[in-house]
Amino acid sequence: MPPFDSTAPLADRLFEGRGLAHDPSAGTTHGPDGTRVVHTATEFFQAAHLVLHASQPGVWEKLLQAGGVTAGKHFGHSLDRELARLGEPVLADQPLEVCLALAERHFASQGWGLLASDLSDAPEHGLVVARLRQSPFVEAIGATGRFADALPAGFLQGFLEHISAQPLGCMEIACASDGAPHCTFVITSAERLAPVAPLLGQTSPEDIIAQLKA
Repeated sequence: MPPFDSTAPLADRLFEGRGLAHDPSAGTTHGPDGTRVVHTATEFFQAAHLVLHASQPGVWEKLLQAGGVTAGKHFGHSLDRELARLGEPVLADQPLEVCLALAERHFASQGWGLLASDLSDAPEHGLVVARLRQSPFVEAIGATGRFADALPAGFLQGFLEHISAQPLGCMEIACASDGAPHCTFVITSAERLAPVAPLLGQTSPEDIIAQLKA
């Protein structure tokens, strides 16, 4: 292992560059924060979605969103522990750009696709926009016309709730499974998202963002 470099970028110093740890004798894999990683085949994910959607429409999305919120908060807590170990400010005291860059890196490392955050509307409108390419959830579910990314949406909500210590909402407003060039999420207070929910699939994501900024 190369020597630890205290001058390296913050993201490279977190977890001291540790990656996934495989234990063939136990049949387990763990992430650098000790969390067990369970790999799910695309076919299994697709089958679970089909069964749940057919038997209880809407439950799949609620389950994945709730699980994503929990995962996002856990990720925030694990990063705070690492930042404290490094003598760095916790997430709440870091610039939001730094926090979201860490989330983008996490998405890529988990195989969740390429996330790009847009903070241009955050200072004036309290609105964070994120766009995701190469979503594995879209690939697993296919071109159903239904939005596929409830888990990433929940993760972003939970992660930003951890940072802000405020209740938030995250809504996917465009999805590649419905023909969009990328999946688009908006994160702000839940009460601001409720009025635009009926517009999903009826108007463009740009129009929905404009409504949220009005």
